[in-house]
Amino acid sequence: MLPSTILEAQDLSKSFAGPPLFTQLSFRLEKGLLAVSGCNGSGKTTLLKILASLARPETGAVRVLRDGRELSGHERRLAVGWAGPDLAFYEDFTAAENLTFFRSAAGLAARAGDIERRLAEVALAGPALSRRVGEFSTGMRQRLRLAFAALFDPPVLLLDEPTLGLDVEGQTAADRLVAAHRDRGAVIVASNAQRDFPAPDLRIELGRNR
Repeated sequence: MLPSTILEAQDLSKSFAGPPLFTQLSFRLEKGLLAVSGCNGSGKTTLLKILASLARPETGAVRVLRDGRELSGHERRLAVGWAGPDLAFYEDFTAAENLTFFRSAAGLAARAGDIERRLAEVALAGPALSRRVGEFSTGMRQRLRLAFAALFDPPVLLLDEPTLGLDVEGQTAADRLVAAHRDRGAVIVASNAQRDFPAPDLRIELGRNR
């Protein structure tokens, strides 16, 4: 039986210049899909970065709990997968070399067959495997971001604008990733495209009170 992993946000608040993006935002998610929507500038990307420990809230805290024990450090980093528009890769590496590097840096096995399978799941295969990321189109980079988010098989998946720049094949791959993961863990998707979160289990709309 897989351990229970819960992402818990407690009273999160964040502001830059002007009114706060959000205040006293709380939720708890173990399994299923949480949709985060809101107008441009409402704080969707900022919220996901806070959940991924890439940014700090002004108040409140984010905890990742596994069977009731709070994770920290390396354990926590492996438990939360994130992909956003500003996620960058080594331009002179191929997609496979990038993923291999990141798995090895995390102390995990990086078998060639496993890496190729992960890339095939986001429709990066064939000639794309031998191309440097610096030669990738916008859509190909987005597919690689999705593969990176799932690279450590995390129980929590955070996807910011997951279908941005994707063609139909890429959108289908993103849909499969979300559908497969929400059945076994927590998925949080930030987007204004309703197709990105079909029948969400929870929904947060930012910017309503600004």
